[in-house]
Amino acid sequence: MNRRSLALGVAGGAAAVVLLSPLSSDALETLRAAQTVHARLGLEAKRGDVAVALVSPGLASSARDEAAARAAILGRVNLLARNGGVLVETVAAVPMPQGLAAVRLRVSGAEKAVLAFADALERQRPLMRLRSWRVEPMAGGIRLSGEVLAPWQ
Repeated sequence: MNRRSLALGVAGGAAAVVLLSPLSSDALETLRAAQTVHARLGLEAKRGDVAVALVSPGLASSARDEAAARAAILGRVNLLARNGGVLVETVAAVPMPQGLAAVRLRVSGAEKAVLAFADALERQRPLMRLRSWRVEPMAGGIRLSGEVLAPWQ
């Protein structure tokens, strides 16, 4: 290797460093910001006391606890059944994770009445949804069985 080739190599390397340093500095800054966010999220995930809303504000029941939320579900079920001419055959509590309440129910009546009951149950506020439901024909109408789920936190 001669001195001229060595000088050209050093000059080319220095020019590359000068040209690429703004790009690498931006990339390093982005990497540092991502590492900071990652570390913060990791700390938040380890804390068990962070309450996360299950649904948008205003949709969840304002109940204090699961029992009160379950009572709100039962109240709506009974009111809609009475007003719609639907027979509530069975109702039972279903254990749920924190922030949710559920009851298993079975109702029966005329097809129009039972479908209107299910529709009204899901459309009113606070939010309640039928989960794992089933409709079966029976003498004189239909039977709806399933679980009604409601967020309360």
